[in-house]
Amino acid sequence: MTGFEFASHLNEFLTNNIEKYNIPAKSIHKIESNPEKSKHLETATTKILGLDIDFVNLRSESYSEDSRIPKMEFGTPQEDALRRDACVNALFYNLMTQQVEDFTERGLSDLQNRILRTPLPPLQTFKDDPLRVLRLIRFASRLSFTIDPKAAEAMQHPKIKFALKQKISRERVGVEVEKMLYGARPFEALDLIEKLGLGDAILEIPNLNEEKLEEVRNVDLRRGIETVKWLFGEFRTKEGYEATRGLAGSERDEYILWIFAATMPWIRVFTQDKKRGKVNVGVVAARDGLKLSNKDFESLLKMAYALNGVKYTIRNPSGLTRSVLGKYLRTMGSEWRIQVLASLLAELVEARSQGVELGSRGDLEIISGYESFLKRVYDEDLGEVWDLKYLLTGNEVKDALGQKPGKWMKSALEQVMEWQLDNPTATKEDALENIKTIVDVQFN
Repeated sequence: MTGFEFASHLNEFLTNNIEKYNIPAKSIHKIESNPEKSKHLETATTKILGLDIDFVNLRSESYSEDSRIPKMEFGTPQEDALRRDACVNALFYNLMTQQVEDFTERGLSDLQNRILRTPLPPLQTFKDDPLRVLRLIRFASRLSFTIDPKAAEAMQHPKIKFALKQKISRERVGVEVEKMLYGARPFEALDLIEKLGLGDAILEIPNLNEEKLEEVRNVDLRRGIETVKWLFGEFRTKEGYEATRGLAGSERDEYILWIFAATMPWIRVFTQDKKRGKVNVGVVAARDGLKLSNKDFESLLKMAYALNGVKYTIRNPSGLTRSVLGKYLRTMGSEWRIQVLASLLAELVEARSQGVELGSRGDLEIISGYESFLKRVYDEDLGEVWDLKYLLTGNEVKDALGQKPGKWMKSALEQVMEWQLDNPTATKEDALENIKTIVDVQFN
């Protein structure tokens, strides 16, 4: 019986016994097998008592001499256990005896010793499904386990790295990395990826000329992620930087910044994108390698685009009028805070290359500049200025000036916005009364 068939029978049982157990049957989602992309097993998933439950049948695999794609067959518990990614992940719980069954004979001891090792020789395990490399990294980082040295060595084998890059769909890679970065210890996950030399197998570096390829090769991947670890860790215990500490306001903000940090080495390297024109290599590598959502890709693009502008604005916030500062924040949109944080990250990483020690007085001086900028933003009540509505509509401006509609209206509305930013207590009536002094455009 397949996992989907079992889940269907279970749903039927729950439906027929709803009065007795009061557990409603939920819809079943079937994930088809895809051997070409090393997704060998059909999986069914549903929710029971609020938990996501996967249903799969016990399996064994056999290979023919002329194909790398295994033939899937129903198997015994031991055969199934040996095909798992790690011994600690191959433990069974027998509902009849209420006992844990360890068919690899190493799962319980590995669990006690916090070690991740493969049931079969690691090279064979990773060849069967190279995504297991990332799964072990995720388990190790989230649970603070150690990867067995033989498994770590196999992860670095050229054939395994090639298979991870070519054999596994980018969607599956992206899902694993997302789970890592939303997990408890994202730094440890990225640190393992760096130490194992797997960055090139995960990110999809675009085609570059030889000169730019050298820029991509000769990079230090650790500075960015170490700096983010400090920002999200030790720095948050320091007093006097409340505004800066609050820049990452959600788990997604932190997730996006971790990705951005991983692409920091290529922040000054650009390539041509068919739709976007000149774009940052690291952002494109993350988009293509992890199959990022459009929303996440747009966020990373804006973070990269904003670096120079934010840095320039930070240098002299007191010299900006309220309208200039407000209009600049409006161009950044609702995610202006994470863009400012990305700029801070870039400056702190740049300081590393100049010999400034992480967390030293030099770093805190840089952060103080951002804190002053943010204090000005909040003192001027501009934190949500990106969502500020115009006091007047285009039609109201047109009628007040006695003009016909035209291209001039866009510029006129921006002048209205500038005026209301400099006059934050003004009303619609005030704007209409002063419209002829507010708007100065060529009518057409």
